[in-house]
Amino acid sequence: MAAILDVISSMLFGGTLFMIILTSNEIATETQATYNGDMFVQELLTNTAQLVEGEFRNMGFNVPQALPSITRADSTAISFLTDLDRNGTIDTVKYTLGNITELPETPNELDCFLKRQVNNDPVMSVGAVTVFHLSYLTKEGVRIPSPVPHDRLGEVRMVEVTMEVQNPYAPARTASMVKSGERTALYSSSLWQQTRLSSQNTRR
Repeated sequence: MAAILDVISSMLFGGTLFMIILTSNEIATETQATYNGDMFVQELLTNTAQLVEGEFRNMGFNVPQALPSITRADSTAISFLTDLDRNGTIDTVKYTLGNITELPETPNELDCFLKRQVNNDPVMSVGAVTVFHLSYLTKEGVRIPSPVPHDRLGEVRMVEVTMEVQNPYAPARTASMVKSGERTALYSSSLWQQTRLSSQNTRR
């Protein structure tokens, strides 16, 4: 009887140890995937944010005072005038957030194209984002309701930009690692928010 109890105890101990090893491997794999995903999305976000911030800060550059710098201001879209090439020709730049149905090839169901168009050139994608939200403020810092009415576009002096990028090809998680309400993949995310982003060229 003692021998049988010893065998049973050994089996229980061995099974417990085996489960601990499996769980540890899953945690280590998930941690490594999260780290790699974080690095990836930060690089993606940086590239997109630099473009957006640079152009937003130059809105209104070389635009005559008689013309408004911003011609459309919505929560996910903006159009503004600027001289991109510094050649005296005024350009119209548009940024809009696409629809999630336009990116069916990525497993992340929240991915959308961030689109940019200059004048009547073809619309180009400048990156995939999960959040692109714009808010508008007066020179006193008062928030203007969005979409900004046409007769209030001249009051916009600052733009608040919130943008998030998530890993589009996140590794799937095992069922044992997914808790209630969590997503089934390791979608690392990186959030960029530029508050009170303003261009001196809009202060006219």
